[in-house]
Amino acid sequence: MNLCVFLLCFGAMLPNKEEKKEPVDYVNPFIGTKSMGHTFPGACVPYGAVQLSPDTENVPHNIDGVYQQDAYRYCAGYQYDDPTIVGFSHTHLSGTGHSDLGDILLMPMVGDVKLLPGSAEWPEGGYRSRFSHEEEKASPGYYEVMLQDYGIKVQLTATERVGIHKYTYPEGKREGHVILDLLHGIYNYDGKVLWANLRVENDTLLTGYRVTRGWARTNYTYFAITFSKPIKNYGHENFEKVRYNGFWRRFDEKNNFPEMGGRGIVAFFDFDLQGSPELEVKVALSCVSTEGALKNLQAEVRGRNFEMLAIEAREKWNKSLSVIEAQGDEDQLSMLYTSLYHTMINPSVYMDVDGQYRGVDHMIHQADDFTNYT
Repeated sequence: MNLCVFLLCFGAMLPNKEEKKEPVDYVNPFIGTKSMGHTFPGACVPYGAVQLSPDTENVPHNIDGVYQQDAYRYCAGYQYDDPTIVGFSHTHLSGTGHSDLGDILLMPMVGDVKLLPGSAEWPEGGYRSRFSHEEEKASPGYYEVMLQDYGIKVQLTATERVGIHKYTYPEGKREGHVILDLLHGIYNYDGKVLWANLRVENDTLLTGYRVTRGWARTNYTYFAITFSKPIKNYGHENFEKVRYNGFWRRFDEKNNFPEMGGRGIVAFFDFDLQGSPELEVKVALSCVSTEGALKNLQAEVRGRNFEMLAIEAREKWNKSLSVIEAQGDEDQLSMLYTSLYHTMINPSVYMDVDGQYRGVDHMIHQADDFTNYT
């Protein structure tokens, strides 16, 4: 063995010098998710309209209008100490003093379809699932968790107006389901959902909207949802009375409907998994119209898969966080950049890619040379 070959072999055996961390690497989205921190760990981009994150509970308002203390703990929809995840919704508050939003909740599952959320004490009674922090990850623009009851790995990322889900179902399963809950909301109560509409446009596209009241007396959330696999079968139930006060009334149960409306729409969609266990779901939001949601979908995610969009989200955060250069130990830099990260979640963009937005007068306006925020 000559000297050059020996040096190459010896060098390959030595540990690589640690790569220099970027600002985005110091952010820990789990900071603030325990007790009264009021933050969420899910995926978003700086000032994005979509904040795609897990909800671990859905606390209702008391029937008699009495404020429930637990609602204050769920301002952002997620509590670190909770053992189960209800699903993944697309709008969240961060660092606020009250609960709201939690619009357009999706939850993947296998086995028998369940359209109730169930409870943390008895997850089997609904579509929620247990999870462990050992199988959960979060970084700016990315979230991942394993749903233990179903063996489904969930990965989330986002653009400004689109939430992107990637579900990896268990190997060997022939069929998987996705629940779409248009009744779910953070700090839900009877009368929060004023109306919801869902339309199956074709075997890979859904459109719709829901109108809610909370901090805003009337809030419109339009959506367009695409699936990477064709829908095999679908159905829904319309729950007239909000589920959390202990009274149910069910009516208008249909399968393979073209369109539905009501205050308590919960739907399921079946997918054939025999070709691949992976399913990508892209959910675009708009405050203007379903047409606006479709424009946002096309403009922000067309032609790009989950991995590409997750890299783009990380790059956006790293650019925004790089406005500060700092030195310190690991904990100091984590605290600094995580705090800076939290300042860049709100206010969020409140307009479509074409500049249209809904004003406080509920008229549609056109933004010229400015960005409209919440």
